[in-house]
Amino acid sequence: MDKLFIYLTDLSGGVAYLILFGILVACGLGFPLPEDIPLIAAGYLVWDGTINWIPTILIMMAGVAVGDTLLFFLGAKLGVKFLKNPGVNRFFPPDKIKRTRAYFRKYGDKIIFIARFFAGFRGVVFFMAGSMHMKYRRFILLDTLAALVSVPAWIGIGFGMGKLFGDEIDKILKGVREIKTVVTIILVIVFSVIVFKIVSKYRQSKKLRS
Repeated sequence: MDKLFIYLTDLSGGVAYLILFGILVACGLGFPLPEDIPLIAAGYLVWDGTINWIPTILIMMAGVAVGDTLLFFLGAKLGVKFLKNPGVNRFFPPDKIKRTRAYFRKYGDKIIFIARFFAGFRGVVFFMAGSMHMKYRRFILLDTLAALVSVPAWIGIGFGMGKLFGDEIDKILKGVREIKTVVTIILVIVFSVIVFKIVSKYRQSKKLRS
């Protein structure tokens, strides 16, 4: 992924917007690409003056929304049976599908918001949201609310990295790896707390019914 970051930070002008948008759409469709890399690269390109803040945030948000929407409607059209296809397993492994079903049963559509922050989990959740006939308006609302947090945050990190290290790409890449590790740990802790609270409420409501 270092090569991808280096390639993206060498882009210029309108081409940068177009390629970053395309990669984010591909990420949304479940391709094995980390969404944070093009977003951090976008922030770096804002820092060096190649692209501008407002168009960048709008276009990156649009790329995220388009990719996620396409995956949602693919799920609605193809259904859960499609996931059993051997050729699809490398994008949507059976164990992730099983876990996702369980999460939907337990936590409902709240899982859409949470999934946006977990790259390896997001694609399966969004596809299954469509296949389980979730209302699109509800899906895109939750997804957009989560993206309003994640997209500007990663762009801001890229901008900060540029300001801190300038054109020293090696240092930026090292910093990105460290930040991703910290962010992952924080997200896992937050996710665990949310799950614990949901399970606790579920158990309390079950006791009250009995």
